[in-house]
Amino acid sequence: MSVKIVFLLAMAAQAAPIEDAYRAAKAAIESGDAARAVELLAPFDRAADADAAQLAVARIALGRAYLRLGKAIEARDALARIGPLPDESPHVVAVSALLGDAHRLLGASEDAGRAYALVAKLAGNAVLGRYAAARVSELQAEAAEEKKEFAKAAGLYLAAGDALLGLGVEDNAYYADARALFEKVAKGSDKASPGKDWRGEPTARAVFSIGEVERMQQHYPEAIAYYQRTFVSWLKYPAWPARAYLRAAECMDKLGKREFAIRHLREMMRKPDKFGKLPEFQEAKKQLRAWGQEVR
Repeated sequence: MSVKIVFLLAMAAQAAPIEDAYRAAKAAIESGDAARAVELLAPFDRAADADAAQLAVARIALGRAYLRLGKAIEARDALARIGPLPDESPHVVAVSALLGDAHRLLGASEDAGRAYALVAKLAGNAVLGRYAAARVSELQAEAAEEKKEFAKAAGLYLAAGDALLGLGVEDNAYYADARALFEKVAKGSDKASPGKDWRGEPTARAVFSIGEVERMQQHYPEAIAYYQRTFVSWLKYPAWPARAYLRAAECMDKLGKREFAIRHLREMMRKPDKFGKLPEFQEAKKQLRAWGQEVR
């Protein structure tokens, strides 16, 4: 057997364990067991003689697993060991997105911003490009909040949350990210004097949006609770309660409680002074008629 063949066989045997570990780790991450993924991949992280291409893929998965466990330093260090990547590398987008997450969690906003900007540039309208753009909005919101530009901050946080919510169909983890931003707006800024932050319509929108996060995950009772909170507490901003009435009725109907859904829409109909000029008012009428109800 030639030396070349022996070498190739040795390399193949060496790569196989990494490939097997990667496949098992990927499955573990997807099932929510990030700790198992770390256990599988960590032994290969510092392997000096491992195949570089295989090791890069394993380190990307390892970085993602560490981030799922909240271990930003470990994630950053594992990803950094991949080394500099050219823009044309097939891994640069994934690595930069994960590095952006690690830097953001560690409070290194400038480093995070640079990483996300590269992802947004290279990935465009793909999932990671849209994700990175949302995180850039979040970082801009944090900067605006520090400057006490609260209305601007709230708008940027909500825009980032909306973008992440839209990505939830790609990966359920994005729903949690979106919810965190909506909850931040709903709570108000802790950097302001009482009553001097963004409370008002942004709060109404944020509470409604938390309901949307729950609805998108088919958590209908939880969604209804947030929709009801919206139209009970925030009638001052009728656009969001109007949408909340419609969504609450939709969720009730999905739960097999059409009678309650009809009651909600009827309640909305009894407030033409608040909702009569909104398109949701006509949508509610249309839905009631579709359910066989008389509507004047």
